[in-house]
Amino acid sequence: MKIVEDLDRHRSSSMGTSPTPFVKSSLLYIQFIGHYYTRPGYSIERDNLDSFLLLVTIRGKGYLHYRGAQHELKKGDAFLIDCKEYHLYYTDSDELWEFAWIHFNGNPAQDYVDYFLKLKGPLAAETVSDDFVLDIHRIYELQQQRDESSDLLSSSLLVRLITDILQLALQDHRNEKRVPLYISNMKQSLGARLNISVSLDDLSKEFAVSKYHLTREFKKYTGYSPYGYLLNLRMIKAKELLKTTDLTIEEITRQVGFTNATHFIQTFKNREKATPLKFRKNWQGKP
Repeated sequence: MKIVEDLDRHRSSSMGTSPTPFVKSSLLYIQFIGHYYTRPGYSIERDNLDSFLLLVTIRGKGYLHYRGAQHELKKGDAFLIDCKEYHLYYTDSDELWEFAWIHFNGNPAQDYVDYFLKLKGPLAAETVSDDFVLDIHRIYELQQQRDESSDLLSSSLLVRLITDILQLALQDHRNEKRVPLYISNMKQSLGARLNISVSLDDLSKEFAVSKYHLTREFKKYTGYSPYGYLLNLRMIKAKELLKTTDLTIEEITRQVGFTNATHFIQTFKNREKATPLKFRKNWQGKP
Protein backbone atom coordinates (compact mmCIF):
# COMPACT_ATOMS: atom_id res chain seq x y z
CA MET A 1 0.00 0.00 0.00
CA LYS A 2 1.34 3.39 -0.99
CA ILE A 3 -0.39 6.58 0.07
CA VAL A 4 0.70 10.10 -0.76
CA GLU A 5 -1.84 12.49 0.72
CA ASP A 6 -1.40 16.17 0.10
CA LEU A 7 -4.79 17.62 0.96
CA ASP A 8 -6.20 21.02 1.65
CA ARG A 9 -6.74 20.05 5.28
CA HIS A 10 -8.60 23.22 6.13
CA ARG A 11 -11.49 22.09 3.92
CA SER A 12 -11.12 18.31 3.58
CA SER A 13 -12.92 16.05 6.01
CA SER A 14 -13.16 12.32 6.66
CA MET A 15 -14.20 9.96 9.42
CA GLY A 16 -14.20 6.30 10.32
CA THR A 17 -17.29 4.58 11.68
CA SER A 18 -18.27 1.89 14.15
CA PRO A 19 -21.41 0.14 12.87
CA THR A 20 -23.65 -1.87 15.17
CA PRO A 21 -23.22 -5.68 15.10
CA PHE A 22 -26.62 -6.10 13.41
CA VAL A 23 -25.78 -3.70 10.58
CA LYS A 24 -22.31 -5.16 10.14
CA SER A 25 -23.64 -8.71 9.84
CA SER A 26 -26.77 -8.00 7.78
CA LEU A 27 -26.55 -4.78 5.74
CA LEU A 28 -24.19 -2.58 3.79
CA TYR A 29 -22.21 -0.51 6.26
CA ILE A 30 -19.88 2.47 6.09
CA GLN A 31 -16.20 1.99 6.97
CA PHE A 32 -14.85 5.44 6.12
CA ILE A 33 -16.39 8.45 4.43
CA GLY A 34 -15.06 11.83 3.38
CA HIS A 35 -14.83 14.84 1.09
CA TYR A 36 -11.38 15.70 -0.22
CA TYR A 37 -9.81 18.78 -1.77
CA THR A 38 -6.49 17.52 -3.10
CA ARG A 39 -3.27 19.40 -3.58
CA PRO A 40 -0.47 18.54 -6.05
CA GLY A 41 0.98 15.09 -5.50
CA TYR A 42 -2.09 13.42 -4.01
CA SER A 43 -2.22 9.68 -4.83
CA ILE A 44 -3.31 6.41 -3.27
CA GLU A 45 -2.09 2.97 -4.39
CA ARG A 46 -3.46 -0.17 -2.74
CA ASP A 47 -4.38 -3.81 -3.09
CA ASN A 48 -5.70 -6.57 -0.78
CA LEU A 49 -7.87 -4.10 1.14
CA ASP A 50 -11.09 -5.69 2.40
CA SER A 51 -13.31 -2.84 1.32
CA PHE A 52 -15.29 -1.42 -1.60
CA LEU A 53 -14.97 2.17 -2.76
CA LEU A 54 -17.57 4.48 -4.25
CA LEU A 55 -16.07 7.82 -5.35
CA VAL A 56 -17.57 10.74 -7.27
CA THR A 57 -15.67 13.67 -8.79
CA ILE A 58 -17.04 17.10 -7.83
CA ARG A 59 -14.59 19.27 -9.74
CA GLY A 60 -11.10 19.19 -11.18
CA LYS A 61 -9.64 16.03 -12.64
CA GLY A 62 -8.31 12.72 -11.33
CA TYR A 63 -7.16 9.38 -12.71
CA LEU A 64 -7.94 5.78 -11.80
CA HIS A 65 -5.85 2.74 -12.74
CA TYR A 66 -7.87 -0.46 -12.30
CA ARG A 67 -7.85 -3.87 -13.98
CA GLY A 68 -5.15 -2.82 -16.42
CA ALA A 69 -6.89 0.31 -17.70
CA GLN A 70 -6.58 4.03 -16.97
CA HIS A 71 -9.71 6.17 -16.55
CA GLU A 72 -9.84 9.95 -16.54
CA LEU A 73 -12.21 11.32 -13.90
CA LYS A 74 -14.02 14.60 -14.49
CA LYS A 75 -16.96 16.36 -12.85
CA GLY A 76 -19.91 14.00 -12.58
CA ASP A 77 -17.83 10.84 -13.03
CA ALA A 78 -18.13 8.15 -10.37
CA PHE A 79 -16.39 4.85 -9.94
CA LEU A 80 -17.14 1.74 -7.90
CA ILE A 81 -14.36 -0.78 -7.28
CA ASP A 82 -13.38 -3.80 -5.22
CA CYS A 83 -10.37 -2.70 -3.19
CA LYS A 84 -9.10 -6.24 -2.80
CA GLU A 85 -7.83 -5.77 -6.35
CA TYR A 86 -4.90 -3.51 -7.18
CA HIS A 87 -5.92 0.12 -7.74
CA LEU A 88 -4.24 3.50 -8.02
CA TYR A 89 -5.89 6.90 -8.13
CA TYR A 90 -4.38 10.38 -8.10
CA THR A 91 -5.02 14.02 -8.90
CA ASP A 92 -4.22 15.90 -12.06
CA SER A 93 -1.34 18.31 -11.47
CA ASP A 94 -3.08 21.29 -13.08
CA GLU A 95 -6.80 20.70 -12.43
CA LEU A 96 -6.69 19.71 -8.76
CA TRP A 97 -9.19 17.04 -7.89
CA GLU A 98 -12.13 17.42 -5.48
CA PHE A 99 -14.16 14.33 -4.69
CA ALA A 100 -16.49 12.68 -2.17
CA TRP A 101 -16.07 9.02 -1.30
CA ILE A 102 -17.35 6.11 0.77
CA HIS A 103 -15.47 2.98 1.76
CA PHE A 104 -18.05 0.34 2.61
CA ASN A 105 -18.58 -3.37 3.16
CA GLY A 106 -21.26 -5.83 4.22
CA ASN A 107 -22.86 -9.08 3.08
CA PRO A 108 -24.42 -7.77 -0.17
CA ALA A 109 -21.44 -5.58 -1.12
CA GLN A 110 -19.52 -8.12 -3.19
CA ASP A 111 -22.57 -9.00 -5.30
CA TYR A 112 -23.42 -5.35 -5.94
CA VAL A 113 -19.90 -4.46 -7.04
CA ASP A 114 -19.38 -7.62 -9.11
CA TYR A 115 -22.62 -6.93 -10.98
CA PHE A 116 -21.63 -3.34 -11.68
CA LEU A 117 -18.18 -4.33 -12.91
CA LYS A 118 -19.71 -6.99 -15.13
CA LEU A 119 -22.16 -4.51 -16.66
CA LYS A 120 -20.06 -1.45 -17.15
CA GLY A 121 -17.58 -0.70 -14.42
CA PRO A 122 -15.57 0.63 -12.92
CA LEU A 123 -16.65 4.00 -14.29
CA ALA A 124 -20.04 5.70 -14.58
CA ALA A 125 -19.11 8.73 -16.67
CA GLU A 126 -20.74 12.17 -16.62
CA THR A 127 -23.95 10.85 -15.15
CA VAL A 128 -23.89 11.63 -11.44
CA SER A 129 -26.23 14.38 -10.23
CA ASP A 130 -25.76 16.92 -7.45
CA ASP A 131 -28.24 14.91 -5.37
CA PHE A 132 -25.79 12.02 -5.46
CA VAL A 133 -23.15 14.12 -3.72
CA LEU A 134 -25.75 15.48 -1.27
CA ASP A 135 -26.63 11.92 -0.26
CA ILE A 136 -22.97 11.23 0.55
CA HIS A 137 -22.98 14.34 2.73
CA ARG A 138 -26.19 13.17 4.42
CA ILE A 139 -24.52 9.88 5.25
CA TYR A 140 -21.57 11.79 6.70
CA GLU A 141 -23.94 13.82 8.90
CA LEU A 142 -25.76 10.68 10.03
CA GLN A 143 -22.49 9.06 11.02
CA GLN A 144 -21.60 12.10 13.10
CA GLN A 145 -24.85 11.70 15.08
CA ARG A 146 -24.09 8.11 16.13
CA ASP A 147 -27.54 7.30 17.47
CA GLU A 148 -29.33 3.95 17.10
CA SER A 149 -30.89 4.88 13.76
CA SER A 150 -27.86 6.41 12.04
CA ASP A 151 -26.44 3.12 10.74
CA LEU A 152 -29.82 1.97 9.40
CA LEU A 153 -30.46 5.24 7.61
CA SER A 154 -26.88 5.36 6.30
CA SER A 155 -27.23 1.85 4.90
CA SER A 156 -30.49 2.80 3.20
CA LEU A 157 -28.90 5.84 1.54
CA LEU A 158 -25.87 3.82 0.47
CA VAL A 159 -28.11 1.22 -1.19
CA ARG A 160 -29.85 4.05 -3.03
CA LEU A 161 -26.53 5.43 -4.28
CA ILE A 162 -25.36 2.04 -5.51
CA THR A 163 -28.75 1.35 -7.08
CA ASP A 164 -28.47 4.64 -9.00
CA ILE A 165 -25.03 3.60 -10.26
CA LEU A 166 -26.33 0.17 -11.28
CA GLN A 167 -29.30 1.68 -13.10
CA LEU A 168 -27.01 3.96 -15.07
CA ALA A 169 -24.73 1.06 -15.94
CA LEU A 170 -27.64 -1.16 -16.92
CA GLN A 171 -29.06 1.53 -19.19
CA ASP A 172 -25.68 2.03 -20.87
CA HIS A 173 -25.33 -1.72 -21.22
CA ARG A 174 -28.69 -2.00 -22.93
CA ASN A 175 -27.99 0.92 -25.23
CA GLU A 176 -24.68 -0.61 -26.27
CA LYS A 177 -26.36 -3.89 -27.12
CA ARG A 178 -28.98 -2.34 -29.44
CA VAL A 179 -31.29 -5.33 -29.38
CA PRO A 180 -32.08 -6.51 -32.93
CA LEU A 181 -35.71 -6.17 -33.98
CA TYR A 182 -36.09 -9.90 -34.56
CA ILE A 183 -35.10 -10.61 -30.94
CA SER A 184 -37.77 -8.20 -29.67
CA ASN A 185 -40.32 -9.77 -32.01
CA MET A 186 -39.34 -13.23 -30.88
CA LYS A 187 -39.90 -12.28 -27.24
CA GLN A 188 -43.40 -11.07 -28.13
CA SER A 189 -44.05 -14.24 -30.10
CA LEU A 190 -42.99 -16.46 -27.20
CA GLY A 191 -45.18 -14.46 -24.82
CA ALA A 192 -48.19 -15.21 -26.99
CA ARG A 193 -47.48 -18.97 -27.08
CA LEU A 194 -47.57 -19.96 -23.44
CA ASN A 195 -50.13 -22.70 -24.05
CA ILE A 196 -48.64 -24.31 -27.16
CA SER A 197 -45.52 -26.26 -27.97
CA VAL A 198 -42.70 -24.22 -29.51
CA SER A 199 -39.44 -25.66 -30.88
CA LEU A 200 -36.21 -24.08 -31.99
CA ASP A 201 -36.97 -25.29 -35.49
CA ASP A 202 -40.28 -23.40 -35.40
CA LEU A 203 -38.57 -20.19 -34.32
CA SER A 204 -35.77 -20.65 -36.83
CA LYS A 205 -38.26 -20.89 -39.69
CA GLU A 206 -40.43 -18.03 -38.43
CA PHE A 207 -37.56 -15.57 -38.09
CA ALA A 208 -35.34 -16.92 -40.87
CA VAL A 209 -32.32 -17.40 -38.61
CA SER A 210 -30.38 -20.59 -38.00
CA LYS A 211 -31.30 -22.14 -34.68
CA TYR A 212 -27.68 -22.08 -33.51
CA HIS A 213 -27.28 -18.37 -34.24
CA LEU A 214 -30.75 -17.74 -32.79
CA THR A 215 -29.91 -19.45 -29.51
CA ARG A 216 -26.60 -17.60 -29.12
CA GLU A 217 -28.02 -14.18 -29.97
CA PHE A 218 -31.18 -14.58 -27.90
CA LYS A 219 -29.14 -15.41 -24.82
CA LYS A 220 -26.75 -12.53 -25.54
CA TYR A 221 -29.57 -9.98 -25.48
CA THR A 222 -31.91 -11.47 -22.86
CA GLY A 223 -29.75 -13.60 -20.59
CA TYR A 224 -31.93 -16.65 -21.38
CA SER A 225 -32.10 -19.35 -24.01
CA PRO A 226 -35.39 -19.21 -25.96
CA TYR A 227 -36.67 -22.22 -24.01
CA GLY A 228 -35.50 -20.75 -20.69
CA TYR A 229 -37.25 -17.46 -21.50
CA LEU A 230 -40.49 -19.27 -22.43
CA LEU A 231 -40.31 -21.48 -19.34
CA ASN A 232 -39.89 -18.45 -17.12
CA LEU A 233 -43.01 -16.85 -18.65
CA ARG A 234 -44.92 -20.12 -18.16
CA MET A 235 -43.95 -20.35 -14.51
CA ILE A 236 -45.04 -16.74 -13.93
CA LYS A 237 -48.41 -17.54 -15.53
CA ALA A 238 -48.74 -20.76 -13.53
CA LYS A 239 -48.11 -18.96 -10.24
CA GLU A 240 -50.68 -16.33 -11.15
CA LEU A 241 -53.31 -19.01 -11.90
CA LEU A 242 -52.50 -20.97 -8.73
CA LYS A 243 -52.76 -17.84 -6.62
CA THR A 244 -55.90 -16.29 -8.12
CA THR A 245 -58.03 -19.15 -9.48
CA ASP A 246 -59.42 -22.56 -8.52
CA LEU A 247 -58.45 -24.20 -11.80
CA THR A 248 -57.30 -27.80 -11.48
CA ILE A 249 -53.65 -28.69 -11.91
CA GLU A 250 -54.56 -30.41 -15.18
CA GLU A 251 -56.21 -27.23 -16.50
CA ILE A 252 -53.26 -25.09 -15.48
CA THR A 253 -50.90 -27.63 -17.07
CA ARG A 254 -52.64 -27.14 -20.41
CA GLN A 255 -52.81 -23.34 -20.11
CA VAL A 256 -49.07 -23.03 -19.58
CA GLY A 257 -48.10 -25.36 -22.42
CA PHE A 258 -47.09 -28.58 -20.66
CA THR A 259 -48.12 -31.89 -22.22
CA ASN A 260 -48.73 -33.69 -18.92
CA ALA A 261 -49.31 -32.77 -15.29
CA THR A 262 -46.46 -34.89 -13.94
CA HIS A 263 -43.90 -32.95 -15.96
CA PHE A 264 -45.47 -29.64 -14.94
CA ILE A 265 -45.52 -30.55 -11.24
CA GLN A 266 -41.89 -31.70 -11.26
CA THR A 267 -40.71 -28.61 -13.15
CA PHE A 268 -42.66 -26.30 -10.85
CA LYS A 269 -41.28 -28.02 -7.75
CA ASN A 270 -37.69 -27.83 -9.00
CA ARG A 271 -37.99 -24.09 -9.59
CA GLU A 272 -40.19 -23.01 -6.68
CA LYS A 273 -39.17 -25.58 -4.02
CA ALA A 274 -42.86 -26.41 -3.52
CA THR A 275 -45.49 -28.40 -5.40
CA PRO A 276 -48.20 -26.42 -7.20
CA LEU A 277 -50.76 -27.44 -4.56
CA LYS A 278 -48.46 -26.42 -1.72
CA PHE A 279 -47.80 -23.10 -3.46
CA ARG A 280 -51.55 -22.54 -3.82
CA LYS A 281 -52.19 -23.41 -0.18
CA ASN A 282 -49.50 -21.01 1.02
CA TRP A 283 -50.80 -18.11 -1.06
CA GLN A 284 -54.54 -18.70 -0.83
CA GLY A 285 -54.48 -19.79 2.80
CA LYS A 286 -56.70 -22.81 2.14
CA PRO A 287 -56.67 -25.81 4.49
